[in-house]
Amino acid sequence: MSNFRNEQHVLLLAAVMLMLVASACSLPGLAVSTSPSADLPSPTPPAIPADTPVVTEPTETPVDAQPTEAPTEPPAATPGAGLLRQWAVAATASSEYSNPDWSAQQANGAPDTMECGDIQTAWASESADGVDWLEVTFETAVVPTEIDVRETHSPGFISRIEVKDEMGLYHTVWEGTPGAVEQCPRVLSIPVSGVNVRVSAVRISLDQSDGGNWNEIDAVELIGQS
Repeated sequence: MSNFRNEQHVLLLAAVMLMLVASACSLPGLAVSTSPSADLPSPTPPAIPADTPVVTEPTETPVDAQPTEAPTEPPAATPGAGLLRQWAVAATASSEYSNPDWSAQQANGAPDTMECGDIQTAWASESADGVDWLEVTFETAVVPTEIDVRETHSPGFISRIEVKDEMGLYHTVWEGTPGAVEQCPRVLSIPVSGVNVRVSAVRISLDQSDGGNWNEIDAVELIGQS
């Protein structure tokens, strides 16, 4: 009899439990979906108005760097392209009448004795009738094309003109017979050819032994290709 009652209690309890479960499932908001998440609808992106400008980010295109050209050097000067004219910057002589007046240094630079006469701004040898030489030096060695000698007193007694090259060798470029001339002052202009080396000095020889009277020299100009 007791067993029968126990079975009734168990059945009653089971029935109550089923009713409770059924009630819970029927309540709104408590339904449990068993559908997988893949079935859920995807969110729809907001629509973009038709008149809204679309901004596109610029794409940078790599630029190949062009090599930079080195500055062009100016063309080098061509030796002998032009003539250089220059006056003497130093002078020596076999003798001189005095110093500083009528000394060898008076033959330096551009002419400064503008008249014919026995004037101290030109070189004069110690003796009026001596055989002497005057040597003048120039700043830049050139291949000579012309030599101009300015005589300012008793001109005409130059007997030889030589040029000295950079090795110290002398080359005769002119020889003449000494003798008095009327023109004074005068420029004895000697064209030079056949000397194909650079020279930096000119030697002027005088022979005043036959009628000379202090053949004075004021300036010497060397013309040549640098």
